[in-house]
Amino acid sequence: MKNRRNFIVKILHFKNNRVNIYEIEVVEGTKVIDIIASFHRDIFEKIKKNNLSLGVFGKPVSDDYILKDNDRVELYEPAL
Repeated sequence: MKNRRNFIVKILHFKNNRVNIYEIEVVEGTKVIDIIASFHRDIFEKIKKNNLSLGVFGKPVSDDYILKDNDRVELYEPAL
């Protein structure tokens, strides 16, 4: 079995007119939805209930997007 390396990704979440930036360490092969689920339960529930969109560097991605080293995950909430 091949050893999987760890790396850092950033998560950007906009709340109350403020940008919250978090850095977390993940293992190679991690899906974007997995880090949201483990990182912040409230945000994960909002994504599931409100169909919040996810993106990486400004481009929409699906829940099963495999994260890469230095990715910046963005959580998009509806404007209205």
